[in-house]
Amino acid sequence: MEHWPAWALVAACAATGQVVKFALYSAVARRPVAVALVQGYGAPSLPAAVLTCLLALMVVQRGWGSSEASLALVLAVIAVHDTVKLRNAATRQREIVHAIVTAEPAAGPLRRRVAGYLDPLSHHPAHVVTGVAFGVLFAVAAGAGPR
Repeated sequence: MEHWPAWALVAACAATGQVVKFALYSAVARRPVAVALVQGYGAPSLPAAVLTCLLALMVVQRGWGSSEASLALVLAVIAVHDTVKLRNAATRQREIVHAIVTAEPAAGPLRRRVAGYLDPLSHHPAHVVTGVAFGVLFAVAAGAGPR
């Protein structure tokens, strides 16, 4: 993989991360969890893994001073920041909607539907940290060397 272009290594990182996620979630559930192959949230976080893999590749191949590494750094920081902040905002919104609906006596079956939205379908900071670590380790393990 040492002579693969950066885009192919980043795509391989994404695919490998999803396979790892599938294996982890399937082992915990003790049955195949096929949806893990296509979800972006969960551990390792797909956006965090892909963008930190890209960052590590650009730093190793082009150096810190390159425009490619700078762009990858900006994208990685924005993605990680937004992922964590968006999770907090989405969780607060779900909790407020649930409180409003459960306070209404005439809500009926809507209560059950809204309660289902309380399931955490977003990133947890630990998912992002594992994604960052996975992306960097993948880039190093893939034999990313200076070109």
